[in-house]
Amino acid sequence: AALTSKLSPSASLIDTSYQNVIDECGPEFSEPSPTNHALIDQPSGMCLPHKYLGWEMSWPRPSENGHLNQTFAQALTDIYVDPSYLEGWMLDPTNPSLNLPYKVLFPSIASDVVAAVNFAKEHGLEISVKNSGHSYQGASSKKDTLLLNMNRYTHYAPTGITDCDASILGSTVTEDLSNQPCLLSLAKNKSSLIRVGGGENFDKVYRAVIAANEEEGYKYHVVGGAAGTVSPMGWSWQGGLGGTTGGRLYGFGVDQVVQLEMVLPNGVHVKFGPTEWEDASAEGFIVPKTKVVTGVCRSNPDEHDEEKWIWERCPEDFDIDFNDLWFAVRGGGGGTWGVITSVLLQLHDY
Repeated sequence: AALTSKLSPSASLIDTSYQNVIDECGPEFSEPSPTNHALIDQPSGMCLPHKYLGWEMSWPRPSENGHLNQTFAQALTDIYVDPSYLEGWMLDPTNPSLNLPYKVLFPSIASDVVAAVNFAKEHGLEISVKNSGHSYQGASSKKDTLLLNMNRYTHYAPTGITDCDASILGSTVTEDLSNQPCLLSLAKNKSSLIRVGGGENFDKVYRAVIAANEEEGYKYHVVGGAAGTVSPMGWSWQGGLGGTTGGRLYGFGVDQVVQLEMVLPNGVHVKFGPTEWEDASAEGFIVPKTKVVTGVCRSNPDEHDEEKWIWERCPEDFDIDFNDLWFAVRGGGGGTWGVITSVLLQLHDY
């Protein structure tokens, strides 16, 4: 009740159990060609892309210590050589190897994420984050955690494309960073961006770009994952190999990030990105070299209406080093440094 009272009306906090996995995820894995598309929207938000990922180390054998005393050879035997015990282990709701959260929160706006992080901090809870559930390491699920499933978070991509107009931007970055993404894009000789919400996968991004192209005459190209169920919120922070979408020409997924918005472990909602850069063509680079990264904090984190958000300079006692955070997030893996609520990605000419 303490957390529920702080959530927006469209957020959902639900109790979960292993029975949800049996009822919602199990039928898809019995199909000849199971697909993550069918798992993402299941009501409990518990499904993972492989049937063994609901157990620690993707190994259903019961273990009290995360299989620390068991060998990889034993795992191969259990799963591939003699799987006769697997079904019994997988149907046992008391199996200590189960790696599932005890509650799932579906945030719909950033204030829900702020409330959840602050609640977890106050009560000593660990948070796990699921953006698309595509992780084949099972990184988007962990036992005894509050899972933030971002699938129902605000979808920005359908209306999130911005065409930058140099004539109205000015030449300096404003204090609230509102013109920073376009100034940086223009410095890269690019003119368009797309904002993607913390739970949107590339299927939704690609559809948004296709719709804009069909309406406006094929102007935009986005670098992204090979599978639609991959999310920019996990893929990008591990480099993002865009081999099927022009990555060799336009760079890694992480190179497409122009501005980040996230909730930090201290519950502060921030946005940040490069604000000073220099020409690096003499060094063989086709994009500017980042010199300074600046961030702002939202001073009204309880405000639900995004039109009324206020972005201001962060208080000094928050002690946030945005230069370090910029480089740490773009390589530390999804969910490592906070909860990404949206990202602005570079668009290229079609």
